[in-house]
Amino acid sequence: MNEFRKDFQQMQGRFLDRSGQDARDNNSYWTPIVVTKDEIDSEAGRLASLPRPANGRRESLIVHPLAAANAPGFAPGIQVRLSVLKPGEKTAAFRHNATEVNFCIGGSGHTLVAGRRIAFRQFDVWNHPSFAAYRHVNDGKDLQVRLTYSNVPLLQHMQVYLPEDEPAAELRPVEDAEEKTQPGDPRRKSPYGMIRIGADGGMLMPYEILINPEAVVSKPLHFPWKEVKRELDKLEALGKDYAGRRLYMMYNPVTGRTNGITPNFFATMTIRPPKIVDRPHRHVSAAINYYLGSRSFGKRI
Repeated sequence: MNEFRKDFQQMQGRFLDRSGQDARDNNSYWTPIVVTKDEIDSEAGRLASLPRPANGRRESLIVHPLAAANAPGFAPGIQVRLSVLKPGEKTAAFRHNATEVNFCIGGSGHTLVAGRRIAFRQFDVWNHPSFAAYRHVNDGKDLQVRLTYSNVPLLQHMQVYLPEDEPAAELRPVEDAEEKTQPGDPRRKSPYGMIRIGADGGMLMPYEILINPEAVVSKPLHFPWKEVKRELDKLEALGKDYAGRRLYMMYNPVTGRTNGITPNFFATMTIRPPKIVDRPHRHVSAAINYYLGSRSFGKRI
């Protein structure tokens, strides 16, 4: 038995009659919940009191009561992980096919990710691309506390989540798309290439392009709180005449018009001055907010 051949139990499909039913009646609306600072601090303290695990990762998932057992998320498709490191500790290398947004809520340290060293302090934000090997290090004097947002539950639900402890790739830099120029086997290349079909712009794509599209490289990006706060303070000075929302999105140019910090996540830093009320709005994305003083960190997919 190998990874390309598996034995499965004999099973049979069934028909589910949906005639005349509203397609929307299967949506499940998760009740909004609040996790308090005291609860987070208490769990961080409990994690710090544990013996150091072999992989160095002291962490807990913050899970919504309605989350499925096989995809424990804080919102549908979103995992929130609370992690701590004591001074002088580091985690073992790790990678997975999820994308991450990391947020330091206590202490300091650095992360080695995709060949880059990101030194961070409290309220700094940085992203991890999919399958980028990383490890966290606490080279400070205080307990390091981090929140990590990822799309792990979505991948778990789809049965395609691929974690890897201490990967052979270790912490190599992300490969640039321009460097992938090795010539292929001519026998594996169709002589016809892309073919236009019809007058509307449709095309036929041959197999070798389908399985090996041009890579769009996503790299780790660091958003230091000191620099972000400087720009947020300018929004506060705009006064009541400004009608827009006082926020900045942490933008990764790789995401293009989808406006994300990763291909899966949208992250903003927001301020709301006293007596300023924004217009109500809604969207199909889930939102997870972290409040720090009079400012909040919002995250959506």
